[in-house]
Amino acid sequence: MAINFNQVGFTYQPNTPFATPGLHDVSFDIPEGQFTAVIGHTGSGKSTMVQNLDGLVLPTTGTITIGNQVITAETKLKALNEVRAHIGLVFQFPEAQLFEQTVLKDVMFGPKNFGASEAVAKASAEVALEKVGIARELYERSPFELSGGQMRRVAIAGVIAMSPDLLILDEPTAGLDPKGQQELMQLFTDLQIEKKMTVVLITHQMEYVAQYADHVVVFEHGTVVKAGTPAIIFADEAWLREKQLDVPAAKQFADALSQKGVQLHDVLDIDQLADQLATQLKGEANHV
Repeated sequence: MAINFNQVGFTYQPNTPFATPGLHDVSFDIPEGQFTAVIGHTGSGKSTMVQNLDGLVLPTTGTITIGNQVITAETKLKALNEVRAHIGLVFQFPEAQLFEQTVLKDVMFGPKNFGASEAVAKASAEVALEKVGIARELYERSPFELSGGQMRRVAIAGVIAMSPDLLILDEPTAGLDPKGQQELMQLFTDLQIEKKMTVVLITHQMEYVAQYADHVVVFEHGTVVKAGTPAIIFADEAWLREKQLDVPAAKQFADALSQKGVQLHDVLDIDQLADQLATQLKGEANHV
C-alpha cells in the first residue's frame, strides 16, 4: 500500500481563537512494501502526521493518497472506515487498549469488528498470538493478569490479527528492556518481509532506524525537511545534531575508529560494524 502526502496542512481547532498549526506544506512518499522510519524531535509533527495517516483527523489542506483512496478535508466517514480496515496502528503503550475478559477475546475483537465470523476471528487471533510468542495456556486468562511485556504482545497481536496492509508503529518499544525491544523490532521486520507489508515506524531510537529502515522521513516544525535512505540521512552528522537528532552509536564508534586509522566504510548499525571489523582482523591475520 503506497502512500503520498501532497501539500498537507493541519490546524487544531481551526476558525477559532485557539487555532494552532500542526502541519504545513507536508509532501512525501511512503514506498509500498518497505519499512519507513519517521524521525524528528518532540513536537516536530510526527504524531500529528500519524493521526492524519490513520484517518483519526482529516487534513485541513492538501491530499493524502493511501492505495486508491484520496483523503481530503471533505472525506466522509464511510470512506475513512474503508481505509482504516487496511491499517493497523500500534500506539506507544498499546497495552492500555486492552479491555476484554480473556486474551483470546481481546485479539479477536478487531477482526470481528471488521466483519469476520467467530471462527475466522478465532483462527486469526490464534495465528497472531503465536507470532508474538504468547503461550496457548494464556489464551483464556485475563490480559490484566499478564506481565507488562506480555500485555504489550497481546495488544500487538490484536493489530496483527486484522492482517493490515499498512502497519503504523508509534514508539512501540517504549518502556521495554533492551531484549524485549529487540524481539519486537525483529517481529515487525519479519512481518514486513513475510506479508510484504508497508510499515511506518515513528521512533527516537536511531539504532533501529539504521538497522531496520529502508526509507527515512525527517520532520521539523510541522513539515518534512529531508527524506531518503538511512545512508543519506545519517551521512551529515552536523545536520543531524542541528535538527536535535542522534547519530547511531555504531556509526559514532566507526567514525572514531576511522580517525585512528581503521578503514571502515558506510557503517550504520552494529552488524555492519561487526562484519567490517571481522574482515579487518581476518586480513591482518593473513598477513602475519
